[in-house]
Amino acid sequence: MWAFAVPLIVFITVVGPVWVVFHYITVWKRMKTAQRAQSPEQAAHEKELVAGLKKRAERLESRVETLERLLDAEVVEWRNRI
Repeated sequence: MWAFAVPLIVFITVVGPVWVVFHYITVWKRMKTAQRAQSPEQAAHEKELVAGLKKRAERLESRVETLERLLDAEVVEWRNRI
């Protein structure tokens, strides 16, 4: 029994955490090199997408503000109900 338990305990306490740390270090490095290898066209496309999402978020924010103003005018206590 101890012949199996001792190596298992050593693996779990020493080898396992080191293995996990090195695994995520390599994943992090791979992600970093993949970002650097991005072409200018891809970077421009992503900036375009972010700009579009920003515009959409601004439009949604203005809609929410409009709805809040309408609710403030018609239902005075609506904020207290939430």
